[in-house]
Amino acid sequence: MTVTSLTVGALLPRDLPAADLPAFVRDAEALGFDELWVVEDCFFRGGVAQAAVALATTSRIRVGVGILPAAARNVAFEALELATLAELFPGRLVAGVGHGMPAWMRQVGAWPASPLTLLEEHLAALRSLLHGEEVTTDGQHVRLDRVRLEAPPAVPPPVLAGVRGPRSLAVAGRHADGVVLAEPGTTAYVR
Repeated sequence: MTVTSLTVGALLPRDLPAADLPAFVRDAEALGFDELWVVEDCFFRGGVAQAAVALATTSRIRVGVGILPAAARNVAFEALELATLAELFPGRLVAGVGHGMPAWMRQVGAWPASPLTLLEEHLAALRSLLHGEEVTTDGQHVRLDRVRLEAPPAVPPPVLAGVRGPRSLAVAGRHADGVVLAEPGTTAYVR
């Protein structure tokens, strides 16, 4: 019989008052949760800022950021933010990246002509940057000219794709370290 370790996580409520965030994450760690996921939903709070507070407030729990919309960020600057957290808190950060909610992305003028192409280009560049590679690409949505992080993290955070459809899952299979399943997680969706 093979014994598999089970990881149990908690989700930070998106509408939790910012002042309550440190106590919530300390409680999650004290209760023995292995992971805490912070949510970036328009127009509540930023995922990277919440992750920074959660990591700085705790000593052991892994913190996942989910899901950062690729369309809303320049990939080089996203890599800088994530690399900084990964350098300060090695092995404790997980980065979730996805398309973003179409209505919200349209609302802020960030919905791309080809969300699938953008996600593929973004994930490929992000993972390469976090692994210390120099990236030059002239894609449809991502354009970088000899970009390399000056201090890539010794332990690059896993980059998970927050996606649903079969084509997006195929992109995740090519360019992400895993997938974050969206809610609601019906049986058909999980299959």
